[in-house]
Amino acid sequence: MSFMYRQFGEGFDAQMPGPEALRFEELAQLRGVNVVLVQQTVTGQNDYGHPVYSESSLTVKAMVRLSLGELRLPPGEVKRADLEALLPVWAPVDEALYEVEVDGIRYHVTGMEATTAYRKVIGERVVP
Repeated sequence: MSFMYRQFGEGFDAQMPGPEALRFEELAQLRGVNVVLVQQTVTGQNDYGHPVYSESSLTVKAMVRLSLGELRLPPGEVKRADLEALLPVWAPVDEALYEVEVDGIRYHVTGMEATTAYRKVIGERVVP
């Protein structure tokens, strides 16, 4: 997905991603790997009262780093992370009920950091 300046007319300029976000998206398309963003939605409860989830997924290109150990997030928290993925700014991902799948391995999103160029997602490996 790429945008041209004023391609969509008046009013779109306020919502158009900045040049750094477009540049990062081009880089991710060239050098990134496919990751699957999985959104989970609670659809009911099973017989034991545990939630039942349905999933929808979307494949995007991202820059990925695995097995990080401890790292610091902006508010000063120290979290353990197994995944750090840099996604385009418009990638639909959130901390609640989202997972990222890389090479068939799922990671639960534990932290996010948004910049003008990309969205950094930090995750821990999901134990099946």
